[in-house]
Amino acid sequence: MQHITHQVTSHDTKADSFSAIGNAMRVRLNERLYSSLAEAHRRGQPALSRRELRDFHNECTGEWLEISSVASTVNALVAAKRVEEVEARACSLPPHRLVKPVRCRLQQATLTD
Repeated sequence: MQHITHQVTSHDTKADSFSAIGNAMRVRLNERLYSSLAEAHRRGQPALSRRELRDFHNECTGEWLEISSVASTVNALVAAKRVEEVEARACSLPPHRLVKPVRCRLQQATLTD
């Protein structure tokens, strides 16, 4: 019977490093976009489309994000129930497609004695 061992290669360690960095970067992007959405609410915008959020985030921070990154991040925030989609409306940005904007979910205040 032959004993087979798996050798760890540089490819394996690179994949592990990439995976770890990817998760950390995704967490930071989640927080940055959530903060931008909360800031939009403070400035009187009740809900934003993903494109509107990308542009608002860029306006506030100077950071330009690809729409696919914003959309996937917002979808993850929706799945995590940190933000919620609201009634569909026309996007304020051309070509004015029908969109489902998002807003931060209301957080229940902590009760104190």
